[in-house]
Amino acid sequence: MAPDSPSSASGPNPHPSSETRFRELFEQAPTSIQILAPDGRTLRVNKAWEDLWEIHAGTSLYAFILSDEYSLLSDPQLVDSGIAGYLRQALAGESVEVPAVYYDVTVLGGSGRARWVTARAHPIKDAGGRILEVMLMHEDITERVLSENALREREQRFRSLVMATSQTVWSTAPDGRVLEDSPSWRAVTGQSYEEWKETGWLDAVHPDDRERAHRTWMECTTTRAVYETEYRLRQLDGSYRWTAVKGVPIEGADGTVREWIGANKDIHAMVTAQAELAARLGHEQRHSALLIKVAQASRTLGSALASEDIAAGLVEEVRAILEVHQAVVSLNVGGDQEINAVSMSDKYARYRSYAVKPDGSGIYAYVCRTNQVLRLTQAQLEAHPAWKGFGSHAAQHPPIRGWLAVPLVDRKGQNIGLIQASDKIEGEFSEQDEAILVQLASIAANGFENARLYSSLKEQDRRKDEFLAMLAHELRNPLAPISAAAELLKIGSASEERVRRSSEVICRQVKHLTSLVDDLLDISRVTRGLIQLENVAVDVNATIGSAVEQARPLIAARDHALTVRQAPPGSTVAGDPNRLVQVLANLLNNAAKYTPRGGRILLAAECDGTHVHIRVQDNGIGIDRHLLPQVFDLFTQAERTPDRSQGGLGIGLALVKNVVGLHGGTVTAHSDGPGTGSTFTVSLHTV
Repeated sequence: MAPDSPSSASGPNPHPSSETRFRELFEQAPTSIQILAPDGRTLRVNKAWEDLWEIHAGTSLYAFILSDEYSLLSDPQLVDSGIAGYLRQALAGESVEVPAVYYDVTVLGGSGRARWVTARAHPIKDAGGRILEVMLMHEDITERVLSENALREREQRFRSLVMATSQTVWSTAPDGRVLEDSPSWRAVTGQSYEEWKETGWLDAVHPDDRERAHRTWMECTTTRAVYETEYRLRQLDGSYRWTAVKGVPIEGADGTVREWIGANKDIHAMVTAQAELAARLGHEQRHSALLIKVAQASRTLGSALASEDIAAGLVEEVRAILEVHQAVVSLNVGGDQEINAVSMSDKYARYRSYAVKPDGSGIYAYVCRTNQVLRLTQAQLEAHPAWKGFGSHAAQHPPIRGWLAVPLVDRKGQNIGLIQASDKIEGEFSEQDEAILVQLASIAANGFENARLYSSLKEQDRRKDEFLAMLAHELRNPLAPISAAAELLKIGSASEERVRRSSEVICRQVKHLTSLVDDLLDISRVTRGLIQLENVAVDVNATIGSAVEQARPLIAARDHALTVRQAPPGSTVAGDPNRLVQVLANLLNNAAKYTPRGGRILLAAECDGTHVHIRVQDNGIGIDRHLLPQVFDLFTQAERTPDRSQGGLGIGLALVKNVVGLHGGTVTAHSDGPGTGSTFTVSLHTV
């Protein structure tokens, strides 16, 4: 039965059929609808489709679209954009959301405008699930896309404008946190987005301005007041420049702050000009106060008792009095030059971490070697033969830019370092600057010498007190068993065995006391130069054998494993055989005392033709790095165990050093630290 035919022969049906109803709904629907056959051909379109694409019934293009010659699956625009694939999914029975596509009907010969559309493709199936048709519904989003593109273009223009301006422009969230990147901020500070987001921007603000800038910013974000302040901002080269900052809140439609927009303007030149003007106005006042400053600096340096305090105070005083960007104190410590104190202005902020030790070359060493004052302009400095002498670190060394250096000389005329000033804020170094620095250097040199003497006396006094306490303990230790044995002997009924044991105790402890006293007498004679040495040819291996024989009881008592590697046969040195045996026995006993029970000790001798090197190595408690330089000093001893089981007075190594020195040899100590063992090496000339 046809959809529009009467339902019976009795008369016409007053109600429209379902097909008529749905056809009218299809035609009048406001949404563009296109009905597709299972092979992608267009079966039917509604009025909204005709209006959307401006392809109307009766035109040749309309007839082409609905003909068997055209299929959406082979439309070049739909194939190239990937839309044809989505349509195949729908034709396979899946309801599909088709993404936005830009379609131009003029490619097909139409005259309508190209449109941006999205679509939904829905398959229509029969009761058996067979695909009858696909309903393709379009949504025109052209105006929305054009609006979004226009917005993007405006944003790009705004960003280009921001990039073109000399100011640093930024934006933040309502609470003041940085969430959006700012290329201009990155270009100025060198911070990456990851470094400056949230509150990371504060890291680029000068440390002295940071707390104030952050506090003011937080107050403004809370009160919604305009943010205006000034601070110094770190530049790409590490220097800081003054900037004026202004940030304003941007309100949304609901009256709340949507975001903050702000900018930093470089005002460094203006601030610097103001500072320079103030400096010129105050120059005369500073000049008249110069002598007062020198006098105050003298009192400051004279009152300091530590070399570190003197050096730190000296560089600050020099930089302030001479008005320079850099001041450095470098001292000679143990024959090596070390930079002990540096003061730099903000101009050299990025060099404050420079801590390369001088290598003994260059103009620093020249001043120390010649003990001459050098006052040079930059041109004279660069022309000086010793100028380019900073070794492999020359490229990283802070610029000097004019130089005034004065050697530090002790009371004996020996150089102990230098004080240098460089990069004068205004002009070149003058004779007056040189005279002031010479005076300060003289005061500082006396201060350094007094500080070293004071430190040495304090250390000697401390070690003397420790030694006396230790000596009292060591001398008292044998007295208790001697006293107890003597009390036993008083008892008239004591057996012969008890008398024998008491006598052995007394003899043993007296022997120990005698050894302690002998050590004291030995070190006393050696340090006062009263010892007389034989000077005969000494067989090295015989000396090693005698030393091992003396030390073996202690080594055996502590269950150590001793390995001996003798020198080549016939190896001889000139000296006193008894004293050399004493040296090696002391080193072996020292290794035995400070190696936990069951340790390993090696005594090895080698000959290189001109010297014999005798090495005593253990796997004992080792030596602290800070104690290693003083290990041969009198009264120095490694920390004892709680039960004082090592014993001794701590003078054995001092005796070793003095005796070896009297033989014209050297003795060295090495340890990688606590628990790593120790190695002592004696070097003597062969004969």
